[in-house]
Amino acid sequence: MPDVRKLKPARGWSRRLVLAGLLSLALPALAATHQATPARDDDANAPYKVWDVTPAITMPPLLLDVSASSVVVEWMTDSDADGSVRYGERALDHTAVAEHDGLLDVGTFHRVLIDGLEPGRTYQYQVASRRVVVVKPYWPERGNTVRGETLRFTTLDPAHAVARFAVITDTHEQVSRIHSLLGEVRKTPEDFVAHLGDAVNWAASEQQLKDRFLAPTAADLGGSTPLLYVHGNHEYRGPFARQLGPYLHAQDDRYDYVRDDGPLHLIAVDTGEDKPDDTEVYAGLDDLRDYRREGLARFGQTLAAPRTRTAPFTVILGHQPDWGWTGGNSAKWTKLANAAHVDLFIAGHEHVFKFIKPGERGNDFPILVVGQDQVAWVDADARTLRVRVTGSDGKLVDAFAIARKAKP
Repeated sequence: MPDVRKLKPARGWSRRLVLAGLLSLALPALAATHQATPARDDDANAPYKVWDVTPAITMPPLLLDVSASSVVVEWMTDSDADGSVRYGERALDHTAVAEHDGLLDVGTFHRVLIDGLEPGRTYQYQVASRRVVVVKPYWPERGNTVRGETLRFTTLDPAHAVARFAVITDTHEQVSRIHSLLGEVRKTPEDFVAHLGDAVNWAASEQQLKDRFLAPTAADLGGSTPLLYVHGNHEYRGPFARQLGPYLHAQDDRYDYVRDDGPLHLIAVDTGEDKPDDTEVYAGLDDLRDYRREGLARFGQTLAAPRTRTAPFTVILGHQPDWGWTGGNSAKWTKLANAAHVDLFIAGHEHVFKFIKPGERGNDFPILVVGQDQVAWVDADARTLRVRVTGSDGKLVDAFAIARKAKP
């Protein structure tokens, strides 16, 4: 028992954005938009028609799912355009584009994967979108390019001596809550911020996702602090739930993934819905039983990997602290985590702070439940994992530390 001391888009589809949605964003988002600059990059001799029209950036860049060698950059424009990112350590001398199957993506939502990066390095980057007026089979008609400001991000480094990140959860479309919580995060440098799900009450549209989660989060993180997203049960509901993946998936098009940051081995799991598939309110349109069975198999494979044994600390990130509805197999998830000597499980869902001690639910590891208006601050070195939980007012709610334990 551990020593615990209390102390791509989206596959070629897009939606148009309306400018009225910008009124729901706070000033930081508008300021970021105003930093964008138009540029004419065609001369009068272009062989295709070039209109004097320039897209506007309506959502500033959001860094998603950073790793030691890659990161996803997302942003939105007010009209159809392509998307590219210039980047590099000392100069903007590399370019990555949004494309699938040999074709550049055209739409208002732009998602670019930058890979081939080095661990623990800081890169500068700049997003760009060039207006696409008409897509014809020959001689498509283009417009001008808008470019964002030059920003910076740092990749994760598994070899780094220390790591630190912040956790928020269950923002439930409350933009003021996002600003309040991330306002606290902006005061200290973090490797990344993890959002543990229930960003929306239910998924209604791209406009709702943008206005109530992506855009305010992007504005507050300033295009420099990456976001790791964990799937919540409320994201399974609503007419747009089946289209959320391209906006929120990790790089391999899944909601479960593994990331390593210094002494931390992080395993994100998708805890699914909180009710059985045959619950009447779902009208037979859920099939979480098979999905979670596959997730359990991947969870076991991930925990069996060598890094789980060699990393100083293994931390699980999930929305529901009881693993969600798993068809009666919740104990199997706990058993796998126990066998792998997991050090900590951080969850949300309950909307109130809870600290579940080892042994209370058959768990050999502590379970931290972060409240709806709280931030969990995690930092670790090779010997100790420390956690503080504060309210949106910055006041301390709880703190504890976990000492590194021997793992067979």
